[in-house]
Amino acid sequence: MPRRALRVAVAGATGTLGGELLSVLDARRFPLGELVPLATQRSAGDAIEFRGEVYDVCADAARLRGVDLAFLCTPAAGSLELARRALHESVPCIDLSGCLSSSPEIPLLVADLGPAAEALLQPILSSPAAPALAWATVLRPLDRAAGLRRIVATSVHSVSSGGRLGIESLSSETIALFNQQDPPEPTVFGQPVAFDCVPALGEVEPGGATSFESALARDLQRMLGAHVGIAATALRVPTFSGDGAALTLEFDRPLPPEDARSALGEAPGVELWEGAAPGPTTRATTGRESVLVGRLRADPTSERGLMLWLAADSVRLAASNAVKLAEARLALA
Repeated sequence: MPRRALRVAVAGATGTLGGELLSVLDARRFPLGELVPLATQRSAGDAIEFRGEVYDVCADAARLRGVDLAFLCTPAAGSLELARRALHESVPCIDLSGCLSSSPEIPLLVADLGPAAEALLQPILSSPAAPALAWATVLRPLDRAAGLRRIVATSVHSVSSGGRLGIESLSSETIALFNQQDPPEPTVFGQPVAFDCVPALGEVEPGGATSFESALARDLQRMLGAHVGIAATALRVPTFSGDGAALTLEFDRPLPPEDARSALGEAPGVELWEGAAPGPTTRATTGRESVLVGRLRADPTSERGLMLWLAADSVRLAASNAVKLAEARLALA
């Protein structure tokens, strides 16, 4: 890590992900000397507090000029435009929006998986979007142990992926229903989410998968290899934070649960659930920077199969991964 304090831009500083990123920067004592908070026009003029100082937020992308490092936490369209501006200004940046995850020339990196120095020094780095980040952290050690071939999964996602507006939407819908009032018109997810389970995230594509599920499979195959077959169904559930997934895995070689536990017990960023309950709830992940794994057991239908449940605070995990990538990059610079 450099001794000098850095000038760091955070785009989307007023949002849920940007706020979590600032929290991680502070908790990890990142060498930040000057903060440049950016946001969309809707949040321009707001102010945020960081390390006892108040910073005005603006929407002027020209403020990237002269910045040492930029974190992009805005929605995909805004992050793409800011990434172009950062390249023009020769400012290295780390994208958390997922807008660049499909670009083969942009490294898609998980800090806990030990990315190569060559990848870390690229001008733009992409941090996987949820749930690919959490899944890859758990699946890579198992892949090394027995050769991962196939994933069949159902994942559940809180409204935190919709940012501050998503959280406010669930809150207002819940209050209205408790008061026996009509809920407000849905503006974030396209339909109400309170007291319901929505069986699809993203637009349904011709083959039946959604855009969210296709992006998840694409990102995982970039990190695990194109030979890994992936069938995933993603659901929206009416919780404020924390995501989970039930995974059924098939390997080249048998992987007994005790061997899987041993591999995961040594994996950075993974925490085996040892609580009295059968497995970690999504609420149990709040504020944690590790992926919790429980309900690890053999698949009774396959001699080379394994079943598990994982849960993560996806917002905190994404922020932590981005800061760790920045630390690893700065250590090489």
